[in-house]
Amino acid sequence: MSTIYDWMKDGSTSIPNILFNRFGQLGLSSDEMVLVLYILSQMNQRKAVNNFQKISNQLGWSVHKTMELMNELIEKECLSIELERDENGKQSDHYTLRPFFNSLDSKFYQKKYHQKSTEPTPEEIGKNAGNLVTIFEREFGRVLTPLELQTISQWLNEDKYSSELVQLALKQAMMHQALSLSYIDKILLNWQKQNIKTPYEAQRNIDEFNQRRDNKGAPKQQTSAYDHLEIPLFEWNE
Repeated sequence: MSTIYDWMKDGSTSIPNILFNRFGQLGLSSDEMVLVLYILSQMNQRKAVNNFQKISNQLGWSVHKTMELMNELIEKECLSIELERDENGKQSDHYTLRPFFNSLDSKFYQKKYHQKSTEPTPEEIGKNAGNLVTIFEREFGRVLTPLELQTISQWLNEDKYSSELVQLALKQAMMHQALSLSYIDKILLNWQKQNIKTPYEAQRNIDEFNQRRDNKGAPKQQTSAYDHLEIPLFEWNE
């Protein structure tokens, strides 16, 4: 006679809630979901999944149906075959849900933590880098060196400067006849220290600086202590 103690010795299977909460978005049929849960239970018990007859008997399916569902999960990139070494050192094939959980991670978890991010995607970064290289080489009148290419890539990938902000820094360097990436880097670092992140903020900073410079360099208007007095004019020839 089985008791609750006997059931507890068989262990239990922990099922991630995301499998139920996102079931409608996983693109799996009910039978495929049952098979996924079955394989998950075998993983929790550290049992290999490689015997179609055993799987069919435990799930009440025909071997043909089990094999079809296995193939469908493989085609949907939810299942793969890996080599596993048993306690005797012998290797054998077994089915794993590794690609299934990798897919869950990329579809839901990574999307959840990055959906509010305004950072460009790798494809956008690559495109922007290519555009910047073309602009720099046109203005420099030569092909950029590998070190200069690495610097531009660092501005976009590590420092997170926008392509438009880098182009504005290049424009400033051209105005000062200082076509070097080290000079442009100093401009970008100066803006970063002032918490300037957008081309609009940078342009406003440039305009304010130019205004202060112009005001400082303008000649002061000469005034006289007698300017407020009205001096009468006389016609001496009368």
